Amino acid sequence: MIHVTLCLALALSPATVTEIPKNFLLMERDARRPLSPEQANEMGYKISGKLTRPLELNPCRHRRAVDGGRLAARTITLWTSGPSSSSEQLVVYKSPRAAHAALTRLRAEVTRCARKGNPSVPKLSIRWRTSKAKAGDEALGMGYQTWQDGSVNVTITGIVARRGSALMIYTTDEGAYNPGGLTKKARKMATKVCTLPGVC
Repeated sequence: MIHVTLCLALALSPATVTEIPKNFLLMERDARRPLSPEQANEMGYKISGKLTRPLELNPCRHRRAVDGGRLAARTITLWTSGPSSSSEQLVVYKSPRAAHAALTRLRAEVTRCARKGNPSVPKLSIRWRTSKAKAGDEALGMGYQTWQDGSVNVTITGIVARRGSALMIYTTDEGAYNPGGLTKKARKMATKVCTLPGVC
């Protein structure tokens, strides 16, 4: 009787994601496509599935992930000879509550480390900011500028959105600070993650 009850409970319990399907991220097919030698001199992708990788928006410069409850993750970064760079990251947590906690922590860290500099480059200052965004169940536009000798060196724009138990992050260093320009990608992934078991 106990065995039957246990089997029934397992059958009725919702499935959860333990691995993100190949080519699931928006950038992934391009990232996995072989580059010619000429293209490889002009651009390159890196794909990581490490659960310990910190979030791509990382105001306090953590070297490892500090958010708990991760089940699966994939991060794709792109560089070009422009020079420019962008990234896409998807992290699936054990529950919507864990994903919400990760976003809440990230929001707090922007305030706590808004002007946290880089000890290796003391003359370079980093200034983080946030803005409103609409995607998934909740979202936040964030990014930073690096300043040196009164001038802006780099502007990083990002958006982080939560849908169910998943967080998705998009970043770019092209153009001025404009999280709205990344909203379309975040909304598309916010819909797509609901095809994964147990996320929504």
